[in-house]
Amino acid sequence: MARKPPQPLQQMLSADEIVPLIKRFIAEQSSIRDTLVKTISPSEARYQNVIVPIQAVDDAIQGEAGVYAMLRYSGPDEPTRDAVQEAQELWSAAGGENLKRKDVYELVQAVKDKNEDLGYEERKVLEDVWSQFRRAGHGALDEEQIKTYIGRRERIEELKREFQNNLSGKGSGLWFEKDDLEGVSPQEMARWKEEDGKMCVPLERGDNEAIQRYAKSPETRKRMYAAYDVRLSENVPLYKEMIILRDENARMLGYKNHADFRIRERTAPSTEWVDEFLEKLIKDLMPKGKKEIERLEAKKRSHLAVEETEILPWDYQYYTRLLEEEANVEHELISEYSPLRHTLSSMLGLFNQFLGLEFVPVPEEDLVGKLWAENIEVWSVWEGRGERNGEFVGYLYADIIWREGKYRGNCNVNLQCVSYFEITSEGILTSHRATPKRMGFEFIPPRSSCAPSNHQLGHALHDLICRTKHTRFHGTRVKPDFGEAPSTMLENWCWMPDELVKMSRHYTRVDPAYAAKWKEDHDDAELPPKKIDEKLVDRLVESRSLNRALWFLRQILFAKFDLDVNSQKSTDAVRELDEVKLYNDLKETLTLTKNPEKRSVGYVQSNHLITLYDAGYFSAHAFAADFFESNFAKDPRDPEAWDRYRHGILQYGASKQEMEFMTEFLGREPGPGALLRSLGLSKS
Repeated sequence: MARKPPQPLQQMLSADEIVPLIKRFIAEQSSIRDTLVKTISPSEARYQNVIVPIQAVDDAIQGEAGVYAMLRYSGPDEPTRDAVQEAQELWSAAGGENLKRKDVYELVQAVKDKNEDLGYEERKVLEDVWSQFRRAGHGALDEEQIKTYIGRRERIEELKREFQNNLSGKGSGLWFEKDDLEGVSPQEMARWKEEDGKMCVPLERGDNEAIQRYAKSPETRKRMYAAYDVRLSENVPLYKEMIILRDENARMLGYKNHADFRIRERTAPSTEWVDEFLEKLIKDLMPKGKKEIERLEAKKRSHLAVEETEILPWDYQYYTRLLEEEANVEHELISEYSPLRHTLSSMLGLFNQFLGLEFVPVPEEDLVGKLWAENIEVWSVWEGRGERNGEFVGYLYADIIWREGKYRGNCNVNLQCVSYFEITSEGILTSHRATPKRMGFEFIPPRSSCAPSNHQLGHALHDLICRTKHTRFHGTRVKPDFGEAPSTMLENWCWMPDELVKMSRHYTRVDPAYAAKWKEDHDDAELPPKKIDEKLVDRLVESRSLNRALWFLRQILFAKFDLDVNSQKSTDAVRELDEVKLYNDLKETLTLTKNPEKRSVGYVQSNHLITLYDAGYFSAHAFAADFFESNFAKDPRDPEAWDRYRHGILQYGASKQEMEFMTEFLGREPGPGALLRSLGLSKS
């Protein structure tokens, strides 16, 4: 008999319900603050009568707010996206008004001054609420200055929304003659619009990669690279205004710059620590990166039969592919063993074994009115071992098929936090990248791996497993430079040969209709093996080290750029900064490739540098490598190791200080050593 979850799936919001919902949330938050100010004096203020009511409202509305947050990324139609835009503006303005309130701040300050004997998480809630007011200028600025400060913050939020809307908007494309696309597979070209013998290639990541890797014509690759490199240029002035406003606000509060202001909410101890860490990585990676470039140059020379040549930006992916082929890495064939939905199901099977979680598909009849679009899968999640065997954990949604209007990129959104151990969790795994099809069947893209999906699944599991008293500390609501570590660590399992073979299944073995079609197309030949050949997998895993130093140097580019932009000596220096030149100079230095035009605006083509996921990514890589090396390297399937990790890292969320529980888990503070060893750059 099927188990019945104790809590139903959340009802989805229609477009006309979104704004009224947000207005209700705003009214509830405003009402509780008005009541506190009217009924409690600073001398009477206590944690129980001030902080608890404020937090209780936040906890109560989080579930419905989670649906609204999800629709920001996955809104199914224009009316929904328009309603979300209006709601965001209202919500942002209301948040600013709440932070302006000196009367509420005085109550919170009075509670803090009393230094009550509180539990660990309660002390952290108090510190968090108090810190929000302090970071809005209370205690340092007068009321007019606070209004100015909050006004700038509201403008920053407005700019972020416009920036994000541009990312989600319908992109343009580039027209090519069919002859210009020689080398690109028919499967890739089948996605593109054809007119009068020409093909329109969208300026999207997957399409750009198809051109860069496979188009034989250097001129075709160059044209595509040049157009892709400057897409979303409309975000450049938005970013410029944001960094000026952030710098002004940081200095207004007495910080050296915005980077100094931001580091206070990071696990890393200082901006100097981050800079030294990045410089050490660059120093250690550069010699290996130069050897990798030399190998690419040698491949280009032999391919073109010329004496001297250099790798240009539009050569990099093409000659990387030729090196992969030299090593017999057959991406197209590997992709046939990675049907998207089967691969996701196989990943869930891994975590059933590792964490004892059972994922049960929710019947279609229970999904009516509970989904925001088609092609979304939902599982109920249950404890499968230990003292809590049989307990309901929550729900997992997977919205992994590309559609117009979705956020371009992969992400995870929490729909429902655990609060007071009464409400179970809901997480959504989303992928918004166009996927190749055969016979209408989606695959993990060739030249990719299951790592991006496993990464986002890691975020979803973090949300599902976490157990905190308060929603503000739940799951991935941690310091950004720690938040990417658990999911980054899980990418390791996508490079383990045994796991890849177990997860594989040829698409013809998923559905009889696909098998019949394959036989029809192959003169009734015998179907390919059900599981992938181990030799194919071994060659794929070996290829992970190909140009790995260059890959890391490319990622460091964004971290260094972000740190440099936000560490200027004065606000005037920020105003005068030519960030396009800075970005392109860093890009040329760190990628070891010269771009004659130097017009790239890659720093505004994702939301990472405006949503605070910046230099922290590299702290996260270091933490992830430390977790894996210390706990999983000897036996990646060890149930005891997984239980230690679950209870020592995942379940806390932000209810404890991240550095504190990482130190407890590792037996020491985390450091960069494991990351450097994983890259072959250090032996000790």
